[in-house]
Formats: sequence, C-alpha cells, structure tokens
Amino acid sequence: MTDTGHASTTIQDHSGIAEQLLRVLERFADEFSTRGVPAHLTHIVREEKYLKGKNIGQEPERFVEEQLIWPAISVFDYTVWTQPYGYPKWDKSRPDFEVRNVNCGLDCAVIGEIKTPNKFEYAEQDIINYLKSDLGEPTIGFATDGIRWQVYARPEKSADSIPIADVDLHEVYRQLPNRHEEEESYDKHRTRERMVEAGVEELHRHTIEKRVAEIFATDSDP
Repeated sequence: MTDTGHASTTIQDHSGIAEQLLRVLERFADEFSTRGVPAHLTHIVREEKYLKGKNIGQEPERFVEEQLIWPAISVFDYTVWTQPYGYPKWDKSRPDFEVRNVNCGLDCAVIGEIKTPNKFEYAEQDIINYLKSDLGEPTIGFATDGIRWQVYARPEKSADSIPIADVDLHEVYRQLPNRHEEEESYDKHRTRERMVEAGVEELHRHTIEKRVAEIFATDSDP
C-alpha cells in the first residue's frame, strides 16, 4: 500500500462533517451498483453478511480501504500512513495505519486497525492487543470496519485503555441500499440526521485531540 495524504479540514467545516461523510457512504454504496452487485450491499448491511471478493472483483480489505476508510478518515481530518514501519515491537506485526497529524499535547503514537464490514470485533481486539503490548509511550488506537468506529487512549505505562469515542453507523448503512432498490424511499435528510445522532462529529480530529490531551495531561501530573 502507498502512503496516503489528505487535505486539511478547517474548523468551520467541522459542523458539516455529517454531510461530507454521507457523501462518502453514498459513493461507497454506489460502487456496488457500478460493479453490478447492489444486492451484495443489501446482504452486508441488512443481513450482516461478509464482503466477498468474488462479488466485487477485488480483495475485500483493499476495496474497503479505497472506497470507504481512507475517504472517511479524510473527512475526519486525519493524515495517515498505511502499513507504517517502526512498530516491530508488537510481535513483528504492524498496524494498518498510523495517523501523523494528531496533537496529543505530548509525544504519542496514533495507530489504527481496519477490518471489513461486520468484522468490527476483530479490529477491536487487534487494537486492544496492540495497546497492551507496548506501554512505553501514550498511544491512541482506532478500530473500525467502516460501519462502527472506536477510539481508545492508553496513557504511558498504563495497561488500561480508555474509550473516548464509539460511533455506530448501522442504522445509516441500512438506508443506503434504498438508493438503488427503491430510490423514492431514500430520505437523504433523515439519513444525515441519523449520522448526527450517532455522534460522527466525535471522530473529528479536533475533538479527539481535546479529549486525549486531557487524559494524557492528567496521567502525567505528579
């Protein structure tokens, strides 16, 4: 995989994050139709089936990264490096990405694990294992399958990870097949409202930076 850089999102754009992310999700849904398999999206989001490479004509993890995860991360205003070096301390494995532009208030690592839709628990377990494996510096961990996003903060030399964001977009995803099954029933405005209700703005870089800075500052107090 190649390194991925993204344009910055201003603070003024923050209030429009749901609209921006909805466009990402709609393009993701439309890609299934472009590839001639709109029903596969329905099976994934409504029946919790797994994404199949033979249906989309591409390796599932790469498809999800390109069509969903990297565009979403851009909306949240993160700059990432994929498959970063420098993490051999975790049993010779590497996280799926490293975030390069988070200000924690002190030196910290920011890493993430990605799985395909409906395999969130595997991403969650992987990131928790990473956070427990190296306690030498404060670390932020992202776990996502594109439908659910969790963010953890783990202070330096602490074995405990603190959840700081948990955004579940299942109800949003369930609406997306309507764009191709029965377009007249797809309510874009209501779908966007569901995103706001799910708390998507909690994932924006400015919000995460504020929360982790408070946690790490408290932990470092004498």
